[in-house]
Amino acid sequence: TLDCFDSLRYEPYVVIPWCPVIDRNHDARKPLAPYYDERFHGYGKNKIQYIQHLRFLQFKFSILSRPGFLIHNPHPASAAKQVWLHKQDGGEARNLHQEMDQLYPKFLQELVGKYFTQEKSF
Repeated sequence: TLDCFDSLRYEPYVVIPWCPVIDRNHDARKPLAPYYDERFHGYGKNKIQYIQHLRFLQFKFSILSRPGFLIHNPHPASAAKQVWLHKQDGGEARNLHQEMDQLYPKFLQELVGKYFTQEKSF
């Protein structure tokens, strides 16, 4: 584990293999990693919820070793981010912010209900 990775709000850059695998019955294909939860829309909490889902699935995280690297291509702030940043202005911005802020703890409870058993402790 990474010592700095102890927050429920952390959103690091991650590289994840996404390729279908055959399930135990060998009759269906599903990805190794979960899909993003589409309830998190616009801007805010989408990457955070995804990292939490990976953590509940017990994905292992590590720091990319040398000489490996990733490139992040900077891009202009989206219109959705502008809405998110102006939450105090009311209207659409406040609604989006409140909706995502209220959804996130519910999502965490869903993960607990889905993955938490007496044998496992997260």
